[in-house]
Amino acid sequence: MAPPAGRPDRRRPGDSPEQLARWRLISLEKQLPTPRPLTGLGAPVVVGSILLALLAAFAFVHLDRVSPAGVPTAVTESQRQFVEGLARGLGNSVGRSRDELTELAADCNDRPGQARPLLSRFVDGHPMWRGVAVVDSTSRAPTAAVGQPVTLPPGLTPTRAALPLVDGNDPRLLLVEPLASGALLVGELDLGVRSLRLDPRSRQAILIAVPGVGRALAQGTPVEAGGPVEALLDRALTASAEEHTVTRSGIAGPAPTGDATAADPVAPLVTASVVGNLGFSVVSVVSAPVTVERVSREPLFTAAVLFVASLLVLLVTWLGLVRPVRRLLDHAKATASGNPVAGPLRTVNREANRIGAAFDTLATQRDGTKGVRRDERPGGVGATWWVIGATLVILASSGLIVANLAPAERELPGQVVRDAQNQASAVAASLSDTLDGGFAMLADTGRDHGKANTSGMRKVVDRLVDDNPRFRSVYLVSAGGDTVVGAGREPMRPAGPVPGESGVNLYDVQGRLPIVYAYYQLADGRALVAEYDVRHLSRLLDRMPGRVQVLDIDQRDILDTSGYLAFEAVTVEQVRSASAAALTGRPYAEVTELDGRRELLVATPVSLEGTTAQLEWTLVARRPVSDYALPNNALRKGSMLVLVVAVGIGLLLFSWHYFFQLRPLRNLAREAGALAEGKTNRVVSPRWHDDIGAVAVCLEVCRQAAVHGEQRLGGAARLRGVEGMNTVIMTKVPERRRRGG
Repeated sequence: MAPPAGRPDRRRPGDSPEQLARWRLISLEKQLPTPRPLTGLGAPVVVGSILLALLAAFAFVHLDRVSPAGVPTAVTESQRQFVEGLARGLGNSVGRSRDELTELAADCNDRPGQARPLLSRFVDGHPMWRGVAVVDSTSRAPTAAVGQPVTLPPGLTPTRAALPLVDGNDPRLLLVEPLASGALLVGELDLGVRSLRLDPRSRQAILIAVPGVGRALAQGTPVEAGGPVEALLDRALTASAEEHTVTRSGIAGPAPTGDATAADPVAPLVTASVVGNLGFSVVSVVSAPVTVERVSREPLFTAAVLFVASLLVLLVTWLGLVRPVRRLLDHAKATASGNPVAGPLRTVNREANRIGAAFDTLATQRDGTKGVRRDERPGGVGATWWVIGATLVILASSGLIVANLAPAERELPGQVVRDAQNQASAVAASLSDTLDGGFAMLADTGRDHGKANTSGMRKVVDRLVDDNPRFRSVYLVSAGGDTVVGAGREPMRPAGPVPGESGVNLYDVQGRLPIVYAYYQLADGRALVAEYDVRHLSRLLDRMPGRVQVLDIDQRDILDTSGYLAFEAVTVEQVRSASAAALTGRPYAEVTELDGRRELLVATPVSLEGTTAQLEWTLVARRPVSDYALPNNALRKGSMLVLVVAVGIGLLLFSWHYFFQLRPLRNLAREAGALAEGKTNRVVSPRWHDDIGAVAVCLEVCRQAAVHGEQRLGGAARLRGVEGMNTVIMTKVPERRRRGG
């Protein structure tokens, strides 16, 4: 752009070669691309080093806090799962009992004159009920009663109600159902929990408690009245009303005298869980072992390794890539502006040296000096290797962290093992109750409707499927084994007579799913058959963490929480031995080596009595010791988290360098080599607006100068046909004037 008429152009260079070269350099720098934030040559290494330094600080703080002193998290978690399982099982049991009482109330409404025989048959068939009575709602006097006396508490309204009673060590639940006549059907239900395996060293107590009313000991060691444990228990019960399940631990102290673990301190641990909306809670009180505070070197070592790695990454990448390319840029700007260059560029980077040699060759061609020898093999190490070296530094630091990980825990606290046994027993009992309950329901239906015709049986089987998600299909078969009428999904059991009279059976085939069914033989030779939904049964196993299997007597996998093939033989010898021991009725729970790692192996029979006992199934649960929240396990997991993040930073650093710097630099080195060989007809275009792009612009300037003469050096217009017109540095228009202000 020419200056206004009558005004001298102060921006034009003078006649001095030094002034001309200086002006060309200034003009060239105005045309070069300027890197934006995070696009500069040093951005990846700076960001990577900062991230590693921040990770070092995080590792020091995080790893120093993963193993606090106190009751191990594994114990508190196992207690929560154990108590929640007890509360859930007790709630389900009360729900079934409530349904039973509702059905009895319906029978009493249908046959009001036969209340006493109905109550007698009800109590005989349901041993959990202590006593049942029909009570006049006005006088509160029983008109018919069976079993132990049932008394309505004063002030109870004549509505459907559930009232827990915890006086003494005999927890009970009073259920009330209003009858059509205005009387009340009242039943008293035992709230005793199933038999548990408690650790005598932990002085465990299982309580049934009503907040603000009282508590009753269900199993275990009585809680000392007036002691610190009682205050802790009251706080846990109060909090459980809002949080459903709470855990509270007390102050650590020495173990009782005579205890084998007297050298280890213990602390009272109280866990309470509310049972539905029935107004009472299940509480577990144990004396749990306490881990003492210790000094661990892992946090400091991990932080130091990562901090040193951040410095090494910065040093290697800066010396091998950033500094050489910046020296190359200075060399390129000097050559493209016609400034004298002291000598050939020599750096530790091979690509930078190769591009610098191309600049020297183009300069000699521009000056008319032909036949100058070019350095065919410039020294230095490839830029890729420098970046790989920085990445290897990060990976090597990760390897050091792995090599110095805290050893994994090999044993478990005794309380955790006992809780796992009880959880396995609860899951097995739930599976047995589901199978036995389904058979009992089928048997009741068969007794009540065994003489119905085909149309009547269609309604019966439809109702059974609709009301019971445990069944996938229910159907009536003839004496010859043909299906007469059915409901639900297509039966998987092949047609044929049912085996024996009645029971629960497993159809022994090599199929994709085990066929588990209940059957009840009717008096006329027909039979009711109900196939269980395998997915529904498998979901019962999910209540326990880890892998849970159900094996038959032939050690074949029937149900499994992991992917499996039905009827696949179990080959792990420890699992087979545990299953065989459980079938004899002996409890099995050990920490052992399984598949090369330490695992807790628990086995229990699904049922030793009732209809399901004929299946001879065992439940086997296994869980790696490393999965439990113990101090060393928590430290290893925290270190592995830091390790994964460090590897991610290394991959990020390498990818950033490779895609945004290494590839453009290598491509530019190839183009520079072609220009040095005399192939000057190809334009060099900057692909990135960063330092490498600026070198590419300078290379294009030198190519034009070698072809058209030195008038194409820095300061020349970059448009063809106006070579004689110098570049003018224009004044920046203020922002206000551009908006017309």
